[in-house]
Amino acid sequence: MSVSHIYRMYTDYNGYTLDFTGPTMIITMKVTSLACSVYDGTHRKEEDLNNDQKILAIRRTPAVIEYLSYTFCFTSILSGPTFNLKDYLNFIDGTNSEQGKPVPSGIVPALLKFLAAAFFISWTFVFSADWEPFFDADWRDSHSYLYVAGYLFIICFITRCQYYFAWILADSVSNLSGFGFNGYDDNGSAKWDKITNVVPYKTECSSSLKVLTDNWNVGTALWLRRVCYERSVFAPTAMTYLLSATWHGFYPGYYGCFMSMTLFLLTSRKLRRVVRPNSWDPLL
Repeated sequence: MSVSHIYRMYTDYNGYTLDFTGPTMIITMKVTSLACSVYDGTHRKEEDLNNDQKILAIRRTPAVIEYLSYTFCFTSILSGPTFNLKDYLNFIDGTNSEQGKPVPSGIVPALLKFLAAAFFISWTFVFSADWEPFFDADWRDSHSYLYVAGYLFIICFITRCQYYFAWILADSVSNLSGFGFNGYDDNGSAKWDKITNVVPYKTECSSSLKVLTDNWNVGTALWLRRVCYERSVFAPTAMTYLLSATWHGFYPGYYGCFMSMTLFLLTSRKLRRVVRPNSWDPLL
């Protein structure tokens, strides 16, 4: 993965074309997740595992066909979402049902997600995510602050729409194959969000940095938490964001962005603990 990032920087610096780098990033998440699950299941004591690790632990060496099928699963190899081997094997074996009910058809949720993906990609035909004017000082000086801020808001949204499209479409394809079923809610309705990678309305209307990161690229966030945050013995938040920056590539901007998010997140946690209990009544 690192070699592919370096090669891409050398041959297409600041480029934004789709190539083999994306699949190698997905494979890296899957392989490292598998390594952690096998390690938890074969080399760690049960009492040392948290609830999540107990559920995902693999207590045997996976067969070659299981490993290859999981790693190169066609529904997620290009843009994700990533998932764990335990969930994948439960899907393959047909043991992912809950409450004694069979797994329902995924056609309706897949169709709804396909329509949602089409909705988001349609915005890219209406507006172009052209960043060039924003970096032109003469252009910025010739327009008002509100115009520039509005332009930036629109192109950021259009850029996010491209990700919404890719992730929701991949989720739709997975649901159509029967993968993604997550049991039933209190009303008896089937949930198809086990491998959902983004929740657009929560992302767009997030009230904090935590809410934003919990609903954007969900699979990657879970991967970072499980392989790094929960296993780091020193500065877990900083180590997690450092890993995230390295996983994305070696552009300096990645490190400036993600390491600054460490400061923002730690600060927001402190403010939430200190300020919110004294300024907000949850009953109102």
